[in-house]
Amino acid sequence: MIMATIRPAARSDSRSLFDLVRNFPTPTSPSAEQFSSALDAKLPDPSSCLFVAEHEGQLVGYVSGYCHPTFYAGGPTAWVDELLVSETLRGTGIGRQLMDAFEQWAQDRRCVLVSLATRGAAGFYERRGYSSKAGYYKRYFASACPQ
Repeated sequence: MIMATIRPAARSDSRSLFDLVRNFPTPTSPSAEQFSSALDAKLPDPSSCLFVAEHEGQLVGYVSGYCHPTFYAGGPTAWVDELLVSETLRGTGIGRQLMDAFEQWAQDRRCVLVSLATRGAAGFYERRGYSSKAGYYKRYFASACPQ
């Protein structure tokens, strides 16, 4: 297991974080401008969480999500939007460390649960005690998809 430094993201992480974000498997990868705008919105927002993993002086992963009030759960819930670890370091424990930090962040905000959507990493989350209870659907708007 590799012990990474897990810490809140900072504006100074922008370039390295953008390089990681571009590796996230999605059909709607952000432009530099879109990324910068989202980062500027996330960093000061107390309902947003953005942690990075640092190893040997390099950013090697991140987790991004938020906490919001809900009716169905009987309290606030946290949602993981993105979790990414550099491909060469997957399976080394860095994803687990990032999720530990996110879950602690959620508990500190009195969230009653953490939710996320995944298919490809189902085993990772099931080993952490997550279970699938409902289908997750998404619809991309035509304006968001590259032509």
